[in-house]
Amino acid sequence: MNSNSNSGKKNQNMNVFRISLIVLAVFALSCKEETVPFTLAHQNVAAKLLSENQILLEEYLKENPKPNWKIFSETLETMVASGHPKLKSWAEGLRPLLPASGSDLESSYEKISKIQEILIQIKTEVPNQSQYNRFYCPMVDKYWLMTGREVKNPYAPEMRDCGELLQ
Repeated sequence: MNSNSNSGKKNQNMNVFRISLIVLAVFALSCKEETVPFTLAHQNVAAKLLSENQILLEEYLKENPKPNWKIFSETLETMVASGHPKLKSWAEGLRPLLPASGSDLESSYEKISKIQEILIQIKTEVPNQSQYNRFYCPMVDKYWLMTGREVKNPYAPEMRDCGELLQ
């Protein structure tokens, strides 16, 4: 009789365990962050930001660069107002990285590098941003996004062709 009651308790404990496991799994799945799709308007805002980045990096390629971050900054505000949680998060991450006007190039390069890392995430996750390519320079250990396939390193004025196109 003792073995039967022990066996019955084991089965009851297993059933409680199974039910608890199922409830926990359902709860975990329901808590998963909802993925908000990128609409055409969201894609266009991302494209505008990447386009402004292109303009800024081309300015850094010049002999005496005078980058104007105003339109890039305004586009960040559009991203925040877009209602898309990822765009808002990226914009809020980019805001403090914007180089101050008149800041020296060396300190700007560090901020631009961090900006490029976030822009690479945007290019990767937002559909229809394939016209931009990712480049890497091992000499300065930095990435950047630009159109085309030719290496135009915005970080090293003395080595504009240092780097490689990444796939």
